[in-house]
Amino acid sequence: MKPEVTVLMSVFNGSSTVASSVESILNQTFKNFEFIIINDGSTDETSDILNRFAKADSRINLFEQKNLGLTKSLNNGVNIANGKYIARQDADDLSKPQRLERQLFLFQNNPSIALVGSNSEDHYDSLGASSEWGFYSDEELKSIVYLQTPFPHSSAMVRTDALRAVGGYNEDFKTSQDADLWMRIASKHMISMCPEALIERHIHPNSISSKKHFRQCIDSFNARRRSGKVNLPRCICILIRQLAVGSIPQATALTLKRFKKKLTGRHAEP
Repeated sequence: MKPEVTVLMSVFNGSSTVASSVESILNQTFKNFEFIIINDGSTDETSDILNRFAKADSRINLFEQKNLGLTKSLNNGVNIANGKYIARQDADDLSKPQRLERQLFLFQNNPSIALVGSNSEDHYDSLGASSEWGFYSDEELKSIVYLQTPFPHSSAMVRTDALRAVGGYNEDFKTSQDADLWMRIASKHMISMCPEALIERHIHPNSISSKKHFRQCIDSFNARRRSGKVNLPRCICILIRQLAVGSIPQATALTLKRFKKKLTGRHAEP
């Protein structure tokens, strides 16, 4: 039977988190999926861990390759995906058991939707604290998608035909490849979001957002400029704000996120 959903993961040296991440997908209430996992040249125990899972569950298609980076690896997965939808999963994130089921429900009830994200439960391990990402309505997403990342990459499920039609991930981007892709899809299709926190993220020093903040800010700036939806002065203002937020201690940033969410009930980004 052809899978309805392709879950796509690329992992590099994720031995400390990948097992629990894979298990969170295998334990989904929705069962008709294939799980493409790309081991992107890991040098730790990741390969051994993934091979054990692949031998135990036929839904897993494991591919080993030299290190190409996240963007190229995801495009390799997109090219071989068999599902009508592609759901992203990062190797250090967890999907709640009903994640795929809930996102498919939105697609099936509104065929015009091409992309669905979700809220997220974010854990700041070094601080012993947690926060939620936040939520936007369909109407708000029409503009917000060009101003800030509306939902985490790992929460996204996208129609495969829509993803391929815009050319997949832009390999010019080493980071913020999700923000660029969401903008290109939103320019042609409706996007939506589940209000529930359907994934869990652990924000730690080794995450892309922590280690490569400056590059991420520049890439997202370039994505906005390429979209043609945000004028240069506003792009610069957003860039300055993002760089400023990245320069403050994590505890302070979390306090700002909570304060903004308390005031607005919206996105947790400062």
